[in-house]
Amino acid sequence: MQHLPVYSDKHTSAQPALKYRTSPPLLAGSRSLASMLPSLLSTGVATLLFSALLRLLWIGFTNDFFAAWMEAWLTTWPIAFPMVYISKRLYRSLTKVHQTRQQQSTTHHRDAKSMPSSAMHAPYSR
Repeated sequence: MQHLPVYSDKHTSAQPALKYRTSPPLLAGSRSLASMLPSLLSTGVATLLFSALLRLLWIGFTNDFFAAWMEAWLTTWPIAFPMVYISKRLYRSLTKVHQTRQQQSTTHHRDAKSMPSSAMHAPYSR
């Protein structure tokens, strides 16, 4: 019987390792805090600034400005963050589709340039 240390990278069989590698990700990227941090910070700062600006325009700078601003910010940030984090996967897939189409059109355009002009503009005959 072989004993493996608890924190070993080796698996007793290849099956558990393949199980984790082939499962599709449910969310964009890793579910760790490091993958959430850019979305967390960008939505936090954006909603903080926009809620301050809109509160300032709507009610002006009064005694209850700070309380109204924090209430608006704490309402919008929990809505904005999950929307941005979950939609990141959609944006990435749309970008890949756009890049693929652009590469295909570039290849098609390059192939058309390499054709002789007589072949491109040959008259139609029966």
